Amino acid sequence: MSPTLLITGGTGYLGHHLIHAAQSWTTHATYFRTSPPAASRAQFHQCDVSKNDQVHDLITSIKPDVIIHTACSNKSAEEIEAIVPAARHLSTIAHQHSLAFLHLSTDLIFDGTCAPYRETDLPNPLHPYGKAKTEAEHIVTQQCPTATIIRSSLMYGIDPLDHQTRWLLRGMDTEKPIRLFTDERRSPIWVHTLVAALLELSTLNFQGILHLAGPETLNRWEFGHAILHLVGRKTTANIHASTIDESGLIRPKDLAFSIETAKQLLNTPFLSIAEVTNQLRKGSS
Repeated sequence: MSPTLLITGGTGYLGHHLIHAAQSWTTHATYFRTSPPAASRAQFHQCDVSKNDQVHDLITSIKPDVIIHTACSNKSAEEIEAIVPAARHLSTIAHQHSLAFLHLSTDLIFDGTCAPYRETDLPNPLHPYGKAKTEAEHIVTQQCPTATIIRSSLMYGIDPLDHQTRWLLRGMDTEKPIRLFTDERRSPIWVHTLVAALLELSTLNFQGILHLAGPETLNRWEFGHAILHLVGRKTTANIHASTIDESGLIRPKDLAFSIETAKQLLNTPFLSIAEVTNQLRKGSS
């Protein structure tokens, strides 16, 4: 009998890919407002994970072996407000029922002044999303000491397109200027790499914080051009190099991650964008 996996945020981008890849699991997934697909290999449950009674009823009903918590993004103030209570309710019940609990966090808990960041570095978030994620990490650590906290970076994929890539390609078809920062550095990760690493972690007894990100650090300008090469598009005249300082925004500038711990722990290969591009080109030839 296959083990049971619960994915929160099953209608989100990462949740969608996790469901598709979890072939050896009996998979359940939550959704809140976004309706699940008509056909899916997961059984979906409507659940507001910021509500303790709904979380309790769901967990005691399906009795999962593993929970991967991907729900609650930075798309709206409402979702940001749900981050802390959702982390509290899920980590508490995971500990009570001795469930494996994988909690997704972010590189945006850091201020971008001390890269490359390792698991032992202390958070110093600049914005509400990073602050909520930082508090959620503390709660998960306290409520469920056996949990795995995964900090990740920009996630990209093409089937379907991730949000950032979709924004870039749509913008190229307009005459409006697209500004890509040359002074904001991240460690973008291929969604299939992240999914494979999460499912592998689900079978291990790893406790604590782990950084899962790509093996290279790119600024937004470099990343944008690498993505265009990945999808076979040429740069248009409305794409311009810019800087955070020119924009007047307050953003962390360098969020490069060290992933040495993950590379030693996992068999999942961490691919650069060039390696992903070559892999996809070989697959289509």
